[in-house]
Amino acid sequence: MNIASRLMQALLIAVVFASSAVFAQKDTAKLVVGYPPGQSVDVIARLLAERLGPAIGRNLIVENMPGQAGSLALAAVARMPADGSVMTLSASAAIAGNPFLYKNVRYDSVKDFEPIGLIYDAPLVLMVNSALPVNTLGELVAYVKAHPGKVNFSSPGNGSVSHLAMAELMRRTGMTMTHVPYQGAAKSLTDLSSGQVQVSFDAFAAASPFLEGGKVRPIAVSSAERISVLPSIPTVAESGVPDFDLVPWVGMLAPAGTPKPIVDKLSEELAKIVASPEFSQRIIGLGGRPRPRSAAEFKSYVRSEVGRWATVIRESNARAE
Repeated sequence: MNIASRLMQALLIAVVFASSAVFAQKDTAKLVVGYPPGQSVDVIARLLAERLGPAIGRNLIVENMPGQAGSLALAAVARMPADGSVMTLSASAAIAGNPFLYKNVRYDSVKDFEPIGLIYDAPLVLMVNSALPVNTLGELVAYVKAHPGKVNFSSPGNGSVSHLAMAELMRRTGMTMTHVPYQGAAKSLTDLSSGQVQVSFDAFAAASPFLEGGKVRPIAVSSAERISVLPSIPTVAESGVPDFDLVPWVGMLAPAGTPKPIVDKLSEELAKIVASPEFSQRIIGLGGRPRPRSAAEFKSYVRSEVGRWATVIRESNARAE
């Protein structure tokens, strides 16, 4: 073998090893979740990772990064490599609400991310303690107005979607209730069940055990349409508050600058998974509604939701620290 052939062979070997090294570095991707293990977004993230990883030919690892109601994870992801090796699953509160609630959020929801796709939304259920003599939203409004200063409502925390939705409902109906914030939905709904507070607005997944216990009664849902898990319960709009439609959602994003072919591939595979019968039924079982959308559709949706929740927060005067 002459010198030229040896050099060519060495070059080819170098290229092969270099390619292998790059592949090894790209072989594992991570899905960052800004909530603790076991929380509903984390559950969906793990189900999704099991399916999306093989679809894109990578080992997709879920990394929990809780803090500041999901905002710490988004701030971190915004500064991670924009090469398809990092994605995040985030709820609407962190994307569309937290920038207007917290003074020190370190990301721009529109500029710092490439939306990949909407996954599902989860209408809130308006509930009362069963001892409260009301069965409809109209009756609740009348009762609250007839008993000023006597009715309290709970939420999983100050500035949570539950809190904001109730603030908007009070504004629209003229009700005045005292807000009692908790650290999480479990304690909030436990005290609703025991009668320590009288009213709450929360997702079906969190509320289901309490509704089954009979000490909590659902009277309305926050979406424009009724939900399949509570088909007999009317919407807030049906109950006399026109156009009321405040629903938290969960979507997937990547750092801004992630190449369009990568975003489009992720979006395509994500939509297939969300639309699959098995995955859809898991979402429905949690009281959610599968909402597969393209990257372009989700990008437009994020922009509109940021504007809408900014208005709700401004009207509510809610703040979080």
